[in-house]
Amino acid sequence: MDTYYQAMRAHGLSRNTVDSLRKFTCPNCGFVFSITYARTFACRGCPEVMNSCPKVRCAKCDYEFYFKEAPHINGEMRERQISQHVTSVVKNYYDEQGWKKNR
Repeated sequence: MDTYYQAMRAHGLSRNTVDSLRKFTCPNCGFVFSITYARTFACRGCPEVMNSCPKVRCAKCDYEFYFKEAPHINGEMRERQISQHVTSVVKNYYDEQGWKKNR
């Protein structure tokens, strides 16, 4: 277990939350962001965002790639868990903000 996760767990965050908030770099343009940030802003309006889409889109260059390309997500099971977790977070955010889930 890595030190970052242990520190976040001490604050009551789950593994899914930690992995969805962990920063990584876009392989296309080098922009640093989290999966939650990308799903909330870059993927806003995409109909797949509410269907546990296994992709993430860079908010700067719109390059789209799979979660499994992020260095901290290992395997299809983790990819699916993170995708479902982020979908529920974004759904709750949209519901609270009153945003429509389509473009």
